[in-house]
Amino acid sequence: MKRLTLALGLSLLATAACAADLRIGTSADYPPWESVDGNGKIIGFDKDVGDEICKRIAANCNWQNQAYDGLLPGLQVGKFDLVISGVSINEERSQKVDFSAAYADAPNAIVVAPGSAAASAKSAADITKALAKSAIGIQSGTTHEQVVRAHFPGADVRVYERPDQIADDLVAGRIDAGLMERSAWEPLVKDRGAIKLVYAGPLLTSADFAEFGKGQGVAMGKGKAELKAKVDGAVQAMLKDGTVSTIAQKWFGYDVSKK
Repeated sequence: MKRLTLALGLSLLATAACAADLRIGTSADYPPWESVDGNGKIIGFDKDVGDEICKRIAANCNWQNQAYDGLLPGLQVGKFDLVISGVSINEERSQKVDFSAAYADAPNAIVVAPGSAAASAKSAADITKALAKSAIGIQSGTTHEQVVRAHFPGADVRVYERPDQIADDLVAGRIDAGLMERSAWEPLVKDRGAIKLVYAGPLLTSADFAEFGKGQGVAMGKGKAELKAKVDGAVQAMLKDGTVSTIAQKWFGYDVSKK
């Protein structure tokens, strides 16, 4: 019996040793995608998606929290093995890192103060016209920054570290508008109230601005073919069996999974 117990213990240790140890970078300041709860634990849609990926590829994953604009540079220098932080797949980023198949495709929104001319915009073209030469807040290192710089002529681009800073400066009148994903705006608008913040025009996607990319994917270093194949397989299986949709319903109340 002792020999059997010892053999089983050694077998479990061997199995654990075979599991890959992966460091996942995220910027936990973007609820409901990812945030930190009262106990200092990272939670959110991406956290649940990433944990499920790790489970399916039999990896031991260690989550690391840092500012968004340092995630992909950190990945490039080997600080992380994966980045899961609502990162949109676009051509510029794909030249520097590899991406898994997209697991989500979230719409974006402009928010302004009530009474802004942009509040009555009916199209993306109306929004860009109404906000030309305006001060627009975006989070550093995001596709939103690329969109504003490329399509909003004369805009004063204000770069912030966190989404809540954008909302607060908009309420204070220090900027005229903010651009981020609709899901990130929702808790900020709710907390501050509809008398202070309103959505402007329609939801915006890559059909309006190509810089938004091809959905959100897991980023990894260039040339990691084996890791990419494993993550791709897990993502595709999670989309097919509805796991991503279920996680999205939990955190957003609607489906943001990639179709």
